[in-house]
Amino acid sequence: MIRTDRDQVRKRLGPLSLYKRVVALEKEVQESRRLNQRLSDVVDVITEILVPAADRDDERMRAALTHLEVAVKPPTPEDSGAA
Repeated sequence: MIRTDRDQVRKRLGPLSLYKRVVALEKEVQESRRLNQRLSDVVDVITEILVPAADRDDERMRAALTHLEVAVKPPTPEDSGAA
């Protein structure tokens, strides 16, 4: 392969590999956003649990614990495909 051929290959493969990297980074950003939202949900539920615990409202405590179970449940494959 002569130098001009190599230059042509680099010109063609450079943007393609950059495109692949951008696509991979976009997927990672989406995953990060999804995980941050999930963490935010868990923090909200923990807050809901701590406030009722201080008030000693058993009904609110049970509702908050139920909500926590839903929030910390591992995502199903259907959940990750919907994002």
